[in-house]
Amino acid sequence: MLGKFLKSLDRGKLNRKPAQAVAAPDISRVIKPPAPSNATIVPHFASPEPDAYHAPATPDVADDAVTDFAADPEEMENQAEEALDALTEEFEGWMRNDLEKMRDAWRIAQKPHANADDYRTLYTCAHNIRGAAPSYGYPAVSRLCGSLCALLGGTRPGENSALINLHIEACRAAVAVGPQGEGSESVADAVCEALEKRVAMKVSAAG
Repeated sequence: MLGKFLKSLDRGKLNRKPAQAVAAPDISRVIKPPAPSNATIVPHFASPEPDAYHAPATPDVADDAVTDFAADPEEMENQAEEALDALTEEFEGWMRNDLEKMRDAWRIAQKPHANADDYRTLYTCAHNIRGAAPSYGYPAVSRLCGSLCALLGGTRPGENSALINLHIEACRAAVAVGPQGEGSESVADAVCEALEKRVAMKVSAAG
Protein backbone atom coordinates (compact mmCIF):
# COMPACT_ATOMS: atom_id res chain seq x y z
CA MET A 1 0.00 0.00 0.00
CA LEU A 2 2.80 2.30 0.86
CA GLY A 3 4.43 1.53 -2.46
CA LYS A 4 1.26 2.51 -4.34
CA PHE A 5 1.10 5.76 -2.42
CA LEU A 6 4.68 6.64 -3.26
CA LYS A 7 4.08 5.83 -6.96
CA SER A 8 1.05 8.11 -7.00
CA LEU A 9 3.20 10.90 -5.60
CA ASP A 10 5.73 10.35 -8.36
CA ARG A 11 3.01 10.47 -11.00
CA GLY A 12 1.71 13.71 -9.51
CA LYS A 13 5.13 15.24 -9.82
CA LEU A 14 5.40 14.16 -13.45
CA ASN A 15 1.97 15.49 -14.41
CA ARG A 16 2.48 18.85 -12.58
CA LYS A 17 2.76 21.88 -14.88
CA PRO A 18 5.79 24.03 -14.55
CA ALA A 19 5.28 26.96 -12.16
CA GLN A 20 4.48 30.24 -13.79
CA ALA A 21 5.94 33.51 -12.60
CA VAL A 22 3.50 35.41 -10.43
CA ALA A 23 3.26 39.07 -11.27
CA ALA A 24 3.76 41.39 -8.26
CA PRO A 25 0.63 43.44 -7.59
CA ASP A 26 0.83 47.21 -8.08
CA ILE A 27 0.26 48.65 -4.60
CA SER A 28 1.08 52.24 -5.55
CA ARG A 29 -2.63 52.90 -5.75
CA VAL A 30 -3.17 51.51 -2.27
CA ILE A 31 -0.28 53.08 -0.31
CA LYS A 32 -0.05 56.79 -1.00
CA PRO A 33 2.94 58.87 -0.03
CA PRO A 34 2.27 61.10 3.00
CA ALA A 35 1.07 64.56 2.14
CA PRO A 36 3.26 67.42 3.24
CA SER A 37 2.23 68.58 6.72
CA ASN A 38 0.82 72.09 6.99
CA ALA A 39 1.43 72.17 10.77
CA THR A 40 3.38 75.16 11.93
CA ILE A 41 6.86 74.27 13.04
CA VAL A 42 7.52 75.73 16.44
CA PRO A 43 11.14 76.65 16.79
CA HIS A 44 12.86 75.17 19.82
CA PHE A 45 14.08 77.68 22.28
CA ALA A 46 16.32 76.77 25.16
CA SER A 47 14.58 77.02 28.47
CA PRO A 48 15.56 80.18 30.25
CA GLU A 49 18.09 79.53 32.95
CA PRO A 50 16.91 80.37 36.43
CA ASP A 51 18.18 83.65 37.71
CA ALA A 52 21.22 83.39 39.91
CA TYR A 53 20.38 83.50 43.63
CA HIS A 54 20.88 86.88 45.11
CA ALA A 55 21.05 87.09 48.87
CA PRO A 56 18.83 89.76 50.33
CA ALA A 57 20.66 92.96 50.72
CA THR A 58 21.74 93.62 54.27
CA PRO A 59 21.87 97.10 55.65
CA ASP A 60 25.25 98.60 55.95
CA VAL A 61 25.88 98.49 59.68
CA ALA A 62 29.64 98.68 59.63
CA ASP A 63 29.68 102.26 60.78
CA ASP A 64 27.13 101.63 63.51
CA ALA A 65 29.02 98.54 64.72
CA VAL A 66 32.24 100.49 64.97
CA THR A 67 30.43 103.24 66.81
CA ASP A 68 28.90 100.80 69.29
CA PHE A 69 32.18 98.98 69.82
CA ALA A 70 34.17 102.10 70.48
CA ALA A 71 33.07 102.60 74.07
CA ASP A 72 33.50 105.86 75.84
CA PRO A 73 36.77 105.80 77.83
CA GLU A 74 35.09 107.62 80.69
CA GLU A 75 32.30 105.04 80.74
CA MET A 76 34.83 102.20 80.74
CA GLU A 77 36.65 103.81 83.65
CA ASN A 78 33.41 104.13 85.59
CA GLN A 79 32.58 100.49 84.96
CA ALA A 80 36.04 99.43 86.11
CA GLU A 81 35.68 101.47 89.29
CA GLU A 82 32.27 99.95 89.98
CA ALA A 83 33.65 96.44 89.49
CA LEU A 84 36.58 97.23 91.78
CA ASP A 85 34.27 98.63 94.44
CA ALA A 86 32.09 95.52 94.28
CA LEU A 87 35.16 93.30 94.56
CA THR A 88 36.50 95.34 97.46
CA GLU A 89 33.22 94.95 99.32
CA GLU A 90 33.34 91.21 98.71
CA PHE A 91 36.91 90.98 100.01
CA GLU A 92 35.97 93.05 103.03
CA GLY A 93 33.11 90.66 103.77
CA TRP A 94 35.45 87.67 103.58
CA MET A 95 37.97 89.42 105.80
CA ARG A 96 35.36 90.24 108.42
CA ASN A 97 34.11 86.65 108.42
CA ASP A 98 37.63 85.29 108.95
CA LEU A 99 38.28 87.84 111.67
CA GLU A 100 35.03 86.94 113.42
CA LYS A 101 36.06 83.27 113.43
CA MET A 102 39.34 84.24 115.07
CA ARG A 103 37.55 86.31 117.71
CA ASP A 104 35.22 83.37 118.46
CA ALA A 105 38.23 81.10 118.86
CA TRP A 106 39.83 83.63 121.18
CA ARG A 107 36.71 83.85 123.36
CA ILE A 108 36.80 80.07 123.74
CA ALA A 109 40.52 80.12 124.53
CA GLN A 110 39.92 82.66 127.32
CA LYS A 111 37.63 80.35 129.26
CA PRO A 112 39.00 78.92 132.52
CA HIS A 113 39.08 75.35 131.23
CA ALA A 114 40.61 76.15 127.82
CA ASN A 115 43.20 73.66 126.64
CA ALA A 116 45.96 73.43 124.05
CA ASP A 117 43.47 72.47 121.31
CA ASP A 118 41.58 75.72 121.85
CA TYR A 119 44.78 77.69 121.40
CA ARG A 120 45.65 75.61 118.39
CA THR A 121 42.32 76.57 116.83
CA LEU A 122 43.11 80.23 117.47
CA TYR A 123 46.53 79.75 115.88
CA THR A 124 44.95 78.16 112.79
CA CYS A 125 42.56 81.09 112.37
CA ALA A 126 45.41 83.60 112.64
CA HIS A 127 47.53 81.58 110.21
CA ASN A 128 44.73 81.46 107.61
CA ILE A 129 44.15 85.20 107.84
CA ARG A 130 47.87 85.84 107.52
CA GLY A 131 47.93 84.03 104.17
CA ALA A 132 44.68 85.45 102.78
CA ALA A 133 44.82 89.07 103.96
CA PRO A 134 47.30 90.32 101.31
CA SER A 135 45.03 89.01 98.55
CA TYR A 136 42.10 90.80 100.15
CA GLY A 137 44.09 94.03 100.27
CA TYR A 138 44.91 94.03 104.00
CA PRO A 139 48.69 93.78 104.37
CA ALA A 140 48.58 95.21 107.90
CA VAL A 141 46.23 92.44 109.02
CA SER A 142 48.57 89.88 107.51
CA ARG A 143 51.48 91.36 109.42
CA LEU A 144 49.53 91.44 112.69
CA CYS A 145 48.42 87.83 112.32
CA GLY A 146 52.00 86.81 111.57
CA SER A 147 53.07 88.39 114.85
CA LEU A 148 50.16 86.66 116.63
CA CYS A 149 51.20 83.28 115.23
CA ALA A 150 54.73 83.83 116.53
CA LEU A 151 53.29 84.68 119.95
CA LEU A 152 50.93 81.69 120.08
CA GLY A 153 53.74 79.35 119.08
CA GLY A 154 55.34 79.85 122.49
CA THR A 155 52.21 80.39 124.58
CA ARG A 156 50.57 77.93 126.93
CA PRO A 157 46.89 78.18 127.85
CA GLY A 158 46.28 81.17 130.12
CA GLU A 159 49.47 83.02 129.16
CA ASN A 160 49.93 86.28 127.26
CA SER A 161 46.22 87.03 127.23
CA ALA A 162 46.66 90.82 127.13
CA LEU A 163 49.14 90.67 124.27
CA ILE A 164 46.97 88.24 122.29
CA ASN A 165 43.99 90.51 122.78
CA LEU A 166 45.98 93.52 121.52
CA HIS A 167 46.77 91.67 118.29
CA ILE A 168 43.14 90.76 117.69
CA GLU A 169 41.89 94.28 118.40
CA ALA A 170 44.56 95.73 116.13
CA CYS A 171 43.31 93.42 113.35
CA ARG A 172 39.79 94.71 113.88
CA ALA A 173 41.02 98.31 113.65
CA ALA A 174 42.92 97.60 110.44
CA VAL A 175 39.87 96.02 108.81
CA ALA A 176 37.69 98.94 109.93
CA VAL A 177 40.05 101.42 108.25
CA GLY A 178 39.76 99.61 104.92
CA PRO A 179 42.07 97.80 102.51
CA GLN A 180 45.44 99.29 101.60
CA GLY A 181 44.60 102.73 102.92
CA GLU A 182 46.82 105.19 104.70
CA GLY A 183 45.13 104.29 107.96
CA SER A 184 45.89 100.64 107.40
CA GLU A 185 49.55 101.43 106.80
CA SER A 186 49.70 103.58 109.91
CA VAL A 187 48.35 100.67 111.93
CA ALA A 188 51.08 98.48 110.47
CA ASP A 189 53.75 101.04 111.32
CA ALA A 190 52.62 102.05 114.79
CA VAL A 191 51.00 98.94 116.22
CA CYS A 192 52.72 96.10 114.41
CA GLU A 193 56.21 97.23 115.31
CA ALA A 194 55.30 97.63 118.98
CA LEU A 195 53.59 94.26 119.12
CA GLU A 196 56.38 92.53 117.24
CA LYS A 197 58.91 93.85 119.74
CA ARG A 198 56.88 92.62 122.67
CA VAL A 199 56.38 89.25 121.03
CA ALA A 200 60.10 88.97 120.36
CA MET A 201 60.77 89.67 124.02
CA LYS A 202 58.25 87.04 125.11
CA VAL A 203 59.65 84.43 122.76
CA SER A 204 63.20 85.13 123.90
CA ALA A 205 62.18 84.89 127.53
CA ALA A 206 60.35 81.62 126.93
CA GLY A 207 63.32 80.19 125.08
